[in-house]
Amino acid sequence: MKNISILIVDDSESFRDLITEFLNQQSEVGEVKTASSGKEAINLLETFTPDVVLMDIVMPEMNGFEASEHIRKKMPAVPIIILSGNEVTDSRDVITKIGLNGFVQKVNVISELVPAIFKSLRK
Repeated sequence: MKNISILIVDDSESFRDLITEFLNQQSEVGEVKTASSGKEAINLLETFTPDVVLMDIVMPEMNGFEASEHIRKKMPAVPIIILSGNEVTDSRDVITKIGLNGFVQKVNVISELVPAIFKSLRK
């Protein structure tokens, strides 16, 4: 797969920058855009159609699950992968209900993110 477009949604600017830099080093990745909130992400999707969305859970205004529900309604085929600093054991029902495509803990993001992206795109 070449030129995968990715939207990163996270309220931490330093984390967005880290993931953007990491993804830009991957030969398969094309355009990477970022949003600092769920609302910003939803607005960005009016002009940008990513191949994959990487979504934080805990954000102000609109959490990642709420934003994912909105995105899923607009773009049902676009994979959404949750990126979180916490284990989501208590949130598995929500993840299943929304139809999210994966989960990567932020502490494992460098080793697990690219395989999770490819796995979500194969489904």
